This record gives sequence, C-alpha cells and structure tokens, in this order.
Amino acid sequence: GGTVGVFYNAFVAAVNNALSNLDDFFPDYSTTIGSYELAGLAWHQGWNDGGNDDMANEYEFNLANFIRDLRKDFDAPRMKVVVAVSGLSGYAGQPPRRRAVINAQFAVSDADKYPEFAGNVASVETRGFKREPDPLSPGNQGYHWNNNCMTYWLIGESMARAMVALLPNTKKETE
Repeated sequence: GGTVGVFYNAFVAAVNNALSNLDDFFPDYSTTIGSYELAGLAWHQGWNDGGNDDMANEYEFNLANFIRDLRKDFDAPRMKVVVAVSGLSGYAGQPPRRRAVINAQFAVSDADKYPEFAGNVASVETRGFKREPDPLSPGNQGYHWNNNCMTYWLIGESMARAMVALLPNTKKETE
C-alpha cells in the first residue's frame, strides 16, 4: 500500500525466518508434514494509534493496506484476518480518537466498504471484556487490559470463533 515501517519489516522478517526454519522448531516437519499454508492472522493492536489524531485518522487506510501488504509479502492471498478492536477502555469514556481507531477496525470487515475483504476479514468486539483494576485485575495498566487473564481469554476465544467461521472445512461447534 505504500512505504512500510521498520516494525512491519521486522515482523515480516521474523515470520519468514521462522517459516524457513520449521525443521528446527518441529523436527518431524520435513518427514511428516512437509508443507504449510498461512491460513490466518489474528491482529490485536491499536492503543498507541489512538493517542494521536493523525494516527487515528489514518488507521483504517493503514490497516487495510497492512492486510493487503501481508497477503502479498507472504504470498498468501487467501489468508484470513481477524481483528480484535482496541476496546481497552470499555464502552464508557472513549475519547474521539480511540473511537476512531475502533471504528476503523470494524470498517475493514465491512463488505460494502471493502468488498475484497468480504468473507475473509472479521472484526470482533472487545469493549465488554474490560475488567477494572484491583480487586478484579492484578494490574492497573488499562492499555494492557489491567493484566487480566480472563479478558485475554475472552479476546482469544472471540478471535478464534471468528477465525473458525472464516476458514473453510473447519468443524463449527455450537454450544
């Protein structure tokens, strides 16, 4: 989508390094599995972008290009993407720039706005997972969900359910 930054390049390099050394991580890889597909990406980021008006206003454009660039750079045009919105402050008290980031994170899964992402990008709500600090959480860092493991569990579960819904040929369990 344009010029990428140092952290994008580091991310791509780290993934490519891991993929080119699968035998080191999985000794039976070559003899048992032998191939892989980058089928999905779970993305949960955006707090810092909500701290600056310019970054918040550019977030949607950048996120859409991030998805496109990763698919191109990893030669994974069908890679599914699940975005967990940056709802770290819950529903109340969100300043406009944080709401702009959340709206941008939801926008990339809007099939009318991004037809190319229809059925292959999903956004999940996280604001309801906020847990207050002491006594409900071991920490008091809102930008890290107050270090609450239940919150992290709920985010992961939501992202996993969304990914399963996007992936073909996966068993869809209901409760």
